[in-house]
Amino acid sequence: MLLTGFLHHLLTTGAVTLTARPVPFEPADLLAAEELLRAYYADDVRELPGPAPAFDAPAASWAAAYLYHTVQLALVRELDETVVQTQLADFTGEITPAAIYSADLTLRYLPDLLRLAKGLAPGDALVGRLRATAGQWPFSFVGAEEGAAGATEAEARILAHSALQQEYIDRIIRTQDQVRAAQTHLAPLVHAALGQYAATLWPDFAAFSLPA
Repeated sequence: MLLTGFLHHLLTTGAVTLTARPVPFEPADLLAAEELLRAYYADDVRELPGPAPAFDAPAASWAAAYLYHTVQLALVRELDETVVQTQLADFTGEITPAAIYSADLTLRYLPDLLRLAKGLAPGDALVGRLRATAGQWPFSFVGAEEGAAGATEAEARILAHSALQQEYIDRIIRTQDQVRAAQTHLAPLVHAALGQYAATLWPDFAAFSLPA
């Protein structure tokens, strides 16, 4: 079970195993992976500040396969642009709060892979594909310059859900994402979340985010 084994090792040890070449996942593997993701979701929502969106199985499964193939493509450098576009296809479902949070269970690992890919070959197809994904799923790319384009439709979906909005702002604070925090629609939210602890949590926040 390729995908299930990959997820199990990723979520328990941080190490991963995968094949050298893309191969289709067996139906039983996909089903087992979905159950593993559902269990991980149930544990992860305990850390979300507020009522969580529902579990979206198609989004979670798509994202897990996307991450698997991203690792594969980052390591097997001879795979060409056609393989990148085929294996890293866009999510075809509706991007709802449930989809955003469920996909994030594994998409949150992509920023590190993007940094790795840029270091290996900054101009290749994988880097371009991940940058496009960052724009579509900004919730999972906080702390990376990619996906921080401002008040996009993708970001509006996050801000419209109270728990996702708070988690998004908390991630901006944790990563000290100055690009996002300086944006006019996000700076007041970050400021409110920091409250009286701004000087401790982010000492130079006011210097770059608020009008002089």
